[in-house]
Amino acid sequence: MVFNSTTGELTWSVHTAGYEIVEAGEEADVQEASLGANFYRSETEQDYLLKRGVVRAKGEDVTTYVPSVDAPGLGRRMAGMFQYENPLVQSPTNEQLLSFCNRYGLLIAGPKMYVRDMVQTCKYLHLLVGAIDRGEKPKARDVFNNVVVPGMTVRLVGNKAGRPTANWNLEVEPTNLIALAWLQIASELTVGKGMKKCEAQDCMEWFPERSNKRFCNNRCKMAFHRVTRQEAKD
Repeated sequence: MVFNSTTGELTWSVHTAGYEIVEAGEEADVQEASLGANFYRSETEQDYLLKRGVVRAKGEDVTTYVPSVDAPGLGRRMAGMFQYENPLVQSPTNEQLLSFCNRYGLLIAGPKMYVRDMVQTCKYLHLLVGAIDRGEKPKARDVFNNVVVPGMTVRLVGNKAGRPTANWNLEVEPTNLIALAWLQIASELTVGKGMKKCEAQDCMEWFPERSNKRFCNNRCKMAFHRVTRQEAKD
């Protein structure tokens, strides 16, 4: 995790060897994540979710990216991974969580975190997104104002390119991916522009809504049309 002192942007790390889930008892010094929200969590739920283990990086090598630029749909993807429909199914599944981590990294700095904290983050983001999608904007506002406390910092930044400037601005920046997700979804209420899910089969990505855009990238577009042609032949 690094802040660019020029732009104020957060740079995040992804372990290139991927991630795995191990039993919580096998890992020491696992950091408790601040979920960015003060929702009620029962001890029974906490104990149950702790049994789901720890997400751990497989190696030490990392690659980096700028989440605010490269991951505009991160918050929506996390919210979409949680479902209430079938309580017998672990939601999100381990496969979904590992797929997310392989793409975006862990939600907090470091090589490991509790699965419990990822699951609950997805659950609470799901609640906020649900209010927005139902058109209950006052309720969404109240949820954010009353229980959401994302980790943020304020940066004094000038020209984005780093050139000398006479004008400086204070900008709010997230300190980890949990805070980024909360701020991304809240921004849908402030900028008035929603997010759209990629139409490709099995793709979980989201992107800023645009009337003529259906896919998150060309690979998904080609995959969608390939499946469509195959279905037409069958």
